[in-house]
Amino acid sequence: MAKKLRVGDSVRGYRVTKVFGPGMMAISYGAQSAGGEKIFLKQYKSPAPTVIWYNDFVEYQREVSRRVREGKGAHYAVRMVEAFEERWGGPCYFQAYEFIEHGGDLQQMLDEEREQHRRTKVAPIRDPAVWARHITWSKVLMAGIAALHESKIVHADLKPPNAYLIKDPTLASGYQLKLIDTDFSVLADKRAPWHGYQGYIGSDNYRSPEHITRGGIPVLPSDIFTAGLILHELLVGTHPYWRDDQAEYAQLVRAYAIKPPALAGVMPAPASNADVSAAIYRCLSPDAAKRPTAAELRAALSGRAPKGSVSAPAGSARKVVGAKPAAVKAGSGRGAAVGATASGASPAAPPSLEKGALSSERIQLVGADGKSLHIGVRTEIGKTLARQFGAEGEFWDSRQLVVERGPDSQWIVTPFAGTANDSLLNGQILTAASRLRDGDTIAVGRHSKGIVKLPLKLRAI
Repeated sequence: MAKKLRVGDSVRGYRVTKVFGPGMMAISYGAQSAGGEKIFLKQYKSPAPTVIWYNDFVEYQREVSRRVREGKGAHYAVRMVEAFEERWGGPCYFQAYEFIEHGGDLQQMLDEEREQHRRTKVAPIRDPAVWARHITWSKVLMAGIAALHESKIVHADLKPPNAYLIKDPTLASGYQLKLIDTDFSVLADKRAPWHGYQGYIGSDNYRSPEHITRGGIPVLPSDIFTAGLILHELLVGTHPYWRDDQAEYAQLVRAYAIKPPALAGVMPAPASNADVSAAIYRCLSPDAAKRPTAAELRAALSGRAPKGSVSAPAGSARKVVGAKPAAVKAGSGRGAAVGATASGASPAAPPSLEKGALSSERIQLVGADGKSLHIGVRTEIGKTLARQFGAEGEFWDSRQLVVERGPDSQWIVTPFAGTANDSLLNGQILTAASRLRDGDTIAVGRHSKGIVKLPLKLRAI
């Protein structure tokens, strides 16, 4: 019977320097090769050499490693150094990988951000430097996934701890990505040898609909689903389906229990909040065929997506106003909070123009006293602009909402996340991107108490 290695033990010339601990399928170690190279060593508990699919598994691993090595994935996935069978109390299968250090996995980095901002009681994502960093991480992550997918490799266990980021000033992005734990990845064009013998690897709160479907097989769009969850964490600030009870998680996944998300900040041009919101929404469709490809998602993040290519799936009607807000203590006096915290920021591209759509080249904001302001480009509306219409502009956050033209030329309004007061559209809470109609009114206030501050009407010019 195989036994666990200890610090100081050597196997196939690799001397163990650290025991990281057992996982579901393997025990992990830090080791050093005879030439002094640091190695990440895995000793497999499953499959054991005695199982019927063991030999096929070994061949499958060689093929995964070859595709990574010979494709673009070589720049983004951890490199296998060697795979071998050795006796250690019994026959064992081992894999040796390059040792990744001088960085941290995405989960560690997110945890560090939360800790740094814990005392300020301000969400990290509200920090402009954090927001910019999250955009970069999102792009780097999708570049890595797209590279694997080009080689028909489904990672199948994507999650923040499996995305390792290393600061690298020689790269334009500033970060080098290494996707780890690819040993149970799936070849999209070749059935896994363990199919029918054991389930596919996945992690709580990051399993795709295919992972949680009896007899389901992870496919390329399965990675996209999980990428959508991670992008939601990075760009919205929350995991939309996180549950301690995985049965509840599965229910939410199958029910498509999400609205097009409101991003926590503004995507840098030429990317748009509308396209990115729509892309994340599509990622989380229970129907794999409706999810974007990794390349399409990467293009949306960079603003290179063709018009309409990331619009919401047909038939995905959504309600964007009237959601119950989280309670926020009302204040008094000049500039005091008067409403609940809005949930966030970003529009989803609508598939076609509706009757009465506000789609003119220019629009105007009209105050109660008749003062007006013409808008022809994407415009952030907050305290500074609102003050032009009266003293109640003080109740607006410095960045309350954004008005912009969507891919179909219809004007869209998008709330920012974390504002002190509700963003209101026609008196209802605006929680996500919404199309505008001629005559609609935007304002801030407290919906639960019927408070509306500085209503501004939108008119076509």
